[in-house]
Amino acid sequence: MVVGILEDFTNDVQLDSELLATPTSGMYVNSGGHPSVNVNNLLEFLPNTFNGIQAWSASTTYGKYEDTRKRSDLVTLDGTIYQSIKVGNLNNSPDAPGTTHWIDTNLESLVLKNHIYSTMDRVKSELNLVNRLVNSQMLYEVGRHEITLPNDYAAWVFEPKGSDYISFRINRISLQKKSLTPVNVYVVNQGVLVDTLSVTPDNGRLQFQELGYSFSGKGKWYFIIDSTDVLVDGGAIDNLAYDGFVAYTASGTGASPETATFNDGVSGNGLGFDISVYLDPSEYLKSNLQGMGSFIRATFDYLTLQMFLHNPNNISNRAQRIQMQDDILIAEAKSMEGDTVAKRFASERKKAVSRIEKTFDTQLNDNGGFEIEFATV
Repeated sequence: MVVGILEDFTNDVQLDSELLATPTSGMYVNSGGHPSVNVNNLLEFLPNTFNGIQAWSASTTYGKYEDTRKRSDLVTLDGTIYQSIKVGNLNNSPDAPGTTHWIDTNLESLVLKNHIYSTMDRVKSELNLVNRLVNSQMLYEVGRHEITLPNDYAAWVFEPKGSDYISFRINRISLQKKSLTPVNVYVVNQGVLVDTLSVTPDNGRLQFQELGYSFSGKGKWYFIIDSTDVLVDGGAIDNLAYDGFVAYTASGTGASPETATFNDGVSGNGLGFDISVYLDPSEYLKSNLQGMGSFIRATFDYLTLQMFLHNPNNISNRAQRIQMQDDILIAEAKSMEGDTVAKRFASERKKAVSRIEKTFDTQLNDNGGFEIEFATV
């Protein structure tokens, strides 16, 4: 895992190998924080929501649980609970020797992992890492002249500008072609056919249809159609005109979309897009965990003390387990005076936002969020 739990001997439960392994960030969320935040107290207070885990099936394709957080990506086999750690996990027995598709786990480990996942979600939310850099950028031209596209394929190409910390979402797509027959759109990244989408022309009219397709990752992303007759207007594309990303057209020759050789261009090819660009929170945090470590740990403590305070499971175990008076617990979780958990959370959040501002200095407003831009070309 990106962050982990350090075995603190407050409980004799054996946590799974993923939690106890050295985390990729080198950071343990229960080390160096509030003394009441230990494994025993966490397990006493955190709810167990993992009833109904199904038996493993050789005919079911499982996803990576850390990404999906779906109970369906956990299975039981011969009394042991297993967690899928690979995407597209089909017909790989969890108890096979040396398996790289599963790890054996237990309910206690899963409960702690979900609390870590919730912490990371809160970190993203607090740092406004879900806001858009570009909202609904329109890329199109109203075609008036019919041409036959050259070579075998025509494409629009998208790639991040300046960093790999962004993700794309194509809200809508259009194709100006004198036809009503759906046309395949091949999505290719680094020579791999990632998806095959579809766009339906409206007999030559510029008509956008809903798509809702998201993508992110390194390298260029090609959205490719077979060369055909389309309507264009002869306008030139400025590939640096778009905030947060680079976009341009290309023409390709080859036996398939993923193996074709493409040459970049500046002319329209009938395709149009309504695209949004976001800061990718997962990628940013992975690349900056050392700088964000203190804030992640402060957030973990803050969420845990809030849980202790509100005590959703039962009233008696708070006094029995954490031995903290109500007024002291309230002060730790809410007061901004003194060295409290709440004060450390606010202080570390301020430092983390400052680090983001240095990375995205042209995108931030005075409130520490991201400016939303509306633009049409």
